[in-house]
Amino acid sequence: MRGSQELECLDFVKYNIFYKNGAQVQNPISKKMYLDITDEEFKENRLLYINSDCEKFFFGLLEEDRYQIENILRTASPNPNESEFPDFVFHNGFIEHFQISSSKTNRKGAVHKKQEQQFQTTVAEDKEKIISEWSANPNFNQVRSKSWDMDYPEHSYDYLEKSFRNTWERHICSVDKYQANKDIGIFMIEYSEYALVMLENVYEGWKDGMSHGDMREAEYFNCYRLSRDKKLLEYIYSYKEKIHYVIFNNCGRCEIIKTENIPYFLKLMPWDYIIAPLCAKIHTSMHSVSVPIPFNPEQPQKQSEEDSLT
Repeated sequence: MRGSQELECLDFVKYNIFYKNGAQVQNPISKKMYLDITDEEFKENRLLYINSDCEKFFFGLLEEDRYQIENILRTASPNPNESEFPDFVFHNGFIEHFQISSSKTNRKGAVHKKQEQQFQTTVAEDKEKIISEWSANPNFNQVRSKSWDMDYPEHSYDYLEKSFRNTWERHICSVDKYQANKDIGIFMIEYSEYALVMLENVYEGWKDGMSHGDMREAEYFNCYRLSRDKKLLEYIYSYKEKIHYVIFNNCGRCEIIKTENIPYFLKLMPWDYIIAPLCAKIHTSMHSVSVPIPFNPEQPQKQSEEDSLT
């Protein structure tokens, strides 16, 4: 059933395309924005309504593809049949959202997600008790604080690949059963765990001890990027007849991939990437400063002090 996660994921993609510096891109002449115009107006003057930097999110898209995906994002709406496939529809296709994980998965789902939910529940309960205690017993001599940590469970690229393929294939089954218009099929995939890093293996097969002069440095990412994963890109390409675009969201960044043109931009990556887990943890904290309430003789005080919590 559709919920806030799907809507937030799509809104994030729109934000990268139609916003700049925190505000919607505005036609400097008409003052209109991307939701204020017709399809024809957008087709004629699309560059006046999009972030000029958004092309760095596009992989394998020609000019007509960029217009097409931008207009789809502009017009797509939630499926009125909330419990049915897909999540979003537009006049000649669909967008389906799903999440993947690089942590171990069991019958209850991803271990990371389960542990994080338990951690957040514990923190919320502890905070409520501490706020009550600190409010009842203010301390003016020092700042009080409390923190909580959760170490990440085991993560690996193997887990991510398995999650990706299994989840993809389940949704492909839904695509096959879908009877409405599916001329353009889009999968919107979300990976939000910040648990993998990528390093371009430019020195694979290099002889030990051999110098490499001023050859370029290997490309490094402190988060997983689908656009650099040659193995999964080739897997996605095998479904090019059913899924025409893949939107991938991770680490505050989106990537929009035209599946049909994957072989062309794969040629820009002569090397494979080493994908390894990152040692990480979730940290949250709260602090308290007790501040006396100034005395006002004209206004009776119910309390002589106030406890400010952040």
